[in-house]
Amino acid sequence: MTENDQLNDILKRVYAKDLGLLGDVPEVSLRRRGPISRMADKVWTKQSAAVRIALVSLALAAVCGAVYYYNYFTMNVYQAMMERAHIEAQLQRRADLIPNLINSANNYLNYEKTLFGHVAEVRSAVKTMELEAIEKAAASGAKPESVLDSKALLSKFQAVAEAYPAVKASEAYNTLMRELSDTETKIAESRISYNRIANFYNSRLKMFPGNVYNMIFRFEPLPISGTIAGAGKPPKVQ
Repeated sequence: MTENDQLNDILKRVYAKDLGLLGDVPEVSLRRRGPISRMADKVWTKQSAAVRIALVSLALAAVCGAVYYYNYFTMNVYQAMMERAHIEAQLQRRADLIPNLINSANNYLNYEKTLFGHVAEVRSAVKTMELEAIEKAAASGAKPESVLDSKALLSKFQAVAEAYPAVKASEAYNTLMRELSDTETKIAESRISYNRIANFYNSRLKMFPGNVYNMIFRFEPLPISGTIAGAGKPPKVQ
């Protein structure tokens, strides 16, 4: 190698980049990649298009399932709350209405008892008057017209006094029994409807995949109607 060749070689080495003999050298990053970045690279970056579509579809299905079960559980909870409110409304109706009906029936019965007592007293007085008129008529030998008048008066008074309160007392008693029966029937129907919703809701909380989503939502099971506080007992009718 001549001296000129050696000189040219040195110049090329020194000015290689300026002469365009060398390209841009990429910068080497020495920063370490985190576990999430490495996992994303394995799960997503290095996967094919079909696998990526499958992963996106699976994620969308999981999100749709979460939305569906959250709305479903919420709807069942509010339905059960509505049925429970119906039970409480019927219990309140029973507590307010039935005692008033019992008092009304008792008042009619007391009225009937008092009126029949007066009827018995009037009957006894009229009977006494009748006997006295008969004795006087027998002593004087006259026809006892006052006896006939007293009998007619007594029969009319007895018909009015005995028929009217009996009808009223019977109506009050029948109204009481009808309202008590209807109220207890409505309470039973509301409890059956509530128990059906609560049982279905509680079973869905335990079934797959609802139980998986409920690990996130934390919905609580609903109590059965027999364990609801304040259910109470129907008032006694004596």
